[in-house]
Amino acid sequence: LDGKFFSFIGEGQLGSPRGVAISNDNMLLVADEGGHCIYAFTLDGEYVGKFGSYGSGSVQFVSPYDITVDLYGFILVADTGNKRVQIFDKHHNYIHQFGGSDVLGSCNGLTVSSTGNIYVTDCDNEEIQMFSR
Repeated sequence: LDGKFFSFIGEGQLGSPRGVAISNDNMLLVADEGGHCIYAFTLDGEYVGKFGSYGSGSVQFVSPYDITVDLYGFILVADTGNKRVQIFDKHHNYIHQFGGSDVLGSCNGLTVSSTGNIYVTDCDNEEIQMFSR
């Protein structure tokens, strides 16, 4: 591990990239806070597509801040402005959501354990919340 820079990805396409994750099919997924969407690139940096738009419905985001992929390939997005986590399959199809303002504050980070539990940072409430799979 030498940490030498060798390339840019998404230059001129991304608004405010925040979280990144590698999907189980080796796609680079980027939570773009400013664009209110998720971008997908190959690991070589080729643009593949994006999903999501501004709003509060399914497959809509307000400032998505982080993204992770679980062991089964499901994509989890910290939808910060909507105070929820949205879950998608590997084809970016909406599966489920949880949270909401009665449960989560501003969720800025998330990860999934090897047992499938979901850990979400909650900046408003200054805590990390744990959710079962």
